[in-house]
Amino acid sequence: MVSLISFCDMPWWCVFLSWLLPFLLGILLGWVLWSKFKRMYNILNSEYREYKLKCTNIEEELKKCNEKNNEYSSDVALLKGRIRECEAELESNSKAKKSSTGGSEILSAASGFVAGKDSGVSGIASDKFTVLKEDNLQVVEGIGPKMNEFLRNNGIKTWGDLASKKSKDIKALLDKEGNKYRIINPETWPIQAALARDGKWDELISMQKQLDTGRKGGSSTQTDSKVEKLLIKMGVLKRWKKDDLKAIEGIGPKIAGLLNDAGIKTWEKLSKTTVDKLQSILDNAGKRYALADPGTWPKQAKLAAEEKWQELEEYQDYLQGGKEK
Repeated sequence: MVSLISFCDMPWWCVFLSWLLPFLLGILLGWVLWSKFKRMYNILNSEYREYKLKCTNIEEELKKCNEKNNEYSSDVALLKGRIRECEAELESNSKAKKSSTGGSEILSAASGFVAGKDSGVSGIASDKFTVLKEDNLQVVEGIGPKMNEFLRNNGIKTWGDLASKKSKDIKALLDKEGNKYRIINPETWPIQAALARDGKWDELISMQKQLDTGRKGGSSTQTDSKVEKLLIKMGVLKRWKKDDLKAIEGIGPKIAGLLNDAGIKTWEKLSKTTVDKLQSILDNAGKRYALADPGTWPKQAKLAAEEKWQELEEYQDYLQGGKEK
């Protein structure tokens, strides 16, 4: 028979020990496990604090980077605005070079077409014409690039060569090409070429203003002469309409629009506007105009209003981006 142990038959202390020993073993095992996990917790907690500190540092660095990025974005926006102004100004100047002007327009800035000191009737300083070489037959009204090439191929290569020819001889050369050059009239070409050869630019310009593609009496109103157009195309001269604020160095199309909106629409008005007032207009327009400096604008405008183009040119040569160096 299987005998069974009865707790009732055991002394109390045996029963107590039978419960106490497992309890103590459980406590010991729990303490061992708790010590192990506590060490792991301390290690992980230390790593967590270290990573948290790194994250905090990274967040601070990111915040600084964002602040710098905002500053750079603002600067980039300003520079883009300036680039757009320059592009618009270049486009405006390009269009101006391709179009002809009437009596309400004046050629100024680099030339000063109003008669002045050391200038002839045209007002163009004599040194401006040095860019025109004697083999450039296009200074003659009525001669374009293709006709220039045609004349060179027929032995007429300089102003002197053309001046030595009679208009009927040139017409005979053209007639050999059939109807291709039928409408071209070289009547004034030798005269124009002789004036260019002799450096009589004022006389040539005056003559060309009365011509229409080289014909006498072809135009009822004065136009820009071929010489002026060439100098403009070569960048020696600039053309401005009267009271065009873009004639002032430092003012582009957008700033000119701001000034017009503020009631400043003429050179004279600009010349009488204080620098503080101009700066206030720019400030109210936003940060994109922070780089603009209106310090010299009234002085430049006064010279333009008084048609002192030579003085304006010399003064603008001294400026850099509209600012005094």
